[in-house]
Amino acid sequence: MAPPPVPPSRRPGLGVKAGLVLVGLLAAVAAGILALFTLGDGPAVAVFALVIAVAIGGMFTTRRLAAGLLAGLFLIFVVSTVVFGVGLAQVISALRSTDGLVDQPDPVALSAADSKIDAVGDAAAFRVELTGPEMTAYVLDALQDKEDNPLQSVVLTVVDGENGDPGVVAFEANFKGGGVRAEGSFTARLTADEIVVELVEMNLGLFGIPGVAEGAIEDLVEEVGNLNETLAEAGAEVQGIDIGGGLVVVTGTQRSTDVLTSETLLAGLAANAAALSGAATPPPERLGPGRINDPAGATSGTEPFYVAIGDSLAANVGVTAARHGYVSRFHNQLEQLDDVTLGLRNFGISGETTGTLVGGGQLADAVAFLESTEVAYVTIDIGANNLLGHLGSGDCAASLDAPACRVRIEGSFTGYRRDMEVIFEQITGAAPNATVIFLRAYNPFSLGFSAAIGLEADSTEVLDDFNEIAASVAAAYGVVVADGFSPMLNTTAATTHMLDSPPDIHPNQAGYDILACALLEAAGGSC
Repeated sequence: MAPPPVPPSRRPGLGVKAGLVLVGLLAAVAAGILALFTLGDGPAVAVFALVIAVAIGGMFTTRRLAAGLLAGLFLIFVVSTVVFGVGLAQVISALRSTDGLVDQPDPVALSAADSKIDAVGDAAAFRVELTGPEMTAYVLDALQDKEDNPLQSVVLTVVDGENGDPGVVAFEANFKGGGVRAEGSFTARLTADEIVVELVEMNLGLFGIPGVAEGAIEDLVEEVGNLNETLAEAGAEVQGIDIGGGLVVVTGTQRSTDVLTSETLLAGLAANAAALSGAATPPPERLGPGRINDPAGATSGTEPFYVAIGDSLAANVGVTAARHGYVSRFHNQLEQLDDVTLGLRNFGISGETTGTLVGGGQLADAVAFLESTEVAYVTIDIGANNLLGHLGSGDCAASLDAPACRVRIEGSFTGYRRDMEVIFEQITGAAPNATVIFLRAYNPFSLGFSAAIGLEADSTEVLDDFNEIAASVAAAYGVVVADGFSPMLNTTAATTHMLDSPPDIHPNQAGYDILACALLEAAGGSC
């Protein structure tokens, strides 16, 4: 049954009603702001709406009840304002107080972290595993000489994800001033060229940090725990970052042509090279050398152009002259196929990975050329350096199924797909009328003597899966795929320098002829 209506004589007067409106609005704003900073967006809206509803409802009650509600609203306003002011003063003091010493890092954990990170510069491909204590020591060491630093101490802990979700790094931090403690967690993801730290949650003193303040806190967390500068100084390209199992694992490669780092692999090749060398007979060349011997291509400006983009293969590593590389050979065949004179521009850089192609300048230079020039053909060979250094690493020497090796491989796959999306999108966008051809990577470990070198079959399977990533992305952008993988299988003892001392993955003249033939067939010609 509904309550009886309040007689007019008992209803609140205009003064009380005005007070309910004014004080109610102030109380709603104050309580809502406090809820925003302590509970989050949703509860803040609910608190604001509830206080407003109480204020409006009070205007339709009795004078006595309305007066009581008015007093209660005023109390909410005062308490919310005081609590918020105290909390805000703590936060301001914490963030502005920079005088004082930072806790010293644990020397054993710091030494372990430094050793792992320093080793990045000595490997063609790397996998760095950092524990919570090691990251804590690394961060505290970075804070020692940091100017205007408000933090006194930081403790980082790796927390596994649940139900398949990625893990996070939980942190606890004490500030030098304000008597404030911060706690929360962050995760990390990769952009095209760096690790980006993203705040998951954070409480600072009395307050949770709403979206409006997250950016500033993320900048602080990222700057403190940043590996980007250290890795960049080592010339490293990060391919993957995984958080879980008590570890933060960073995988990547170096811009290097020296990808054979596994002592086991090198020993196996050295032991068998003498016995196998007599059986390695290069196949006859079907196309022969090209006519352009300038590594960067022709400079005559003849249009349309054939543009080559890629790594050490485009840069002709492994042969004594550019005319013996696949770029010049393919250029020569295209002129015959189309009965036209083609300009040639070769942007290839030795040691390039997909990451350095995107972020290091080659892609930007090539795109600028494509946008300003008539181009008939573009070839892209990229990605081998993303993976081969990992396959030749000590982690993968015993088995490509070893957990440490799988982390390397999966990190390579993830970064490769991300980068190829960028590469194909930019190139096809800059040269919409050109025939764009991607050259699948060959397996240099496919010597043809699998009984002697056990890595052959496993690495061939991995390379095949790796190539399929690029092929699937290429299909989405109308990019033609040339099979440089299949015709090189079981031949690299004769078509590369793998039996040299030291072994070299790059093709010889016969190998480059095979790759040029694969491109020609993809362009509609025949060998």
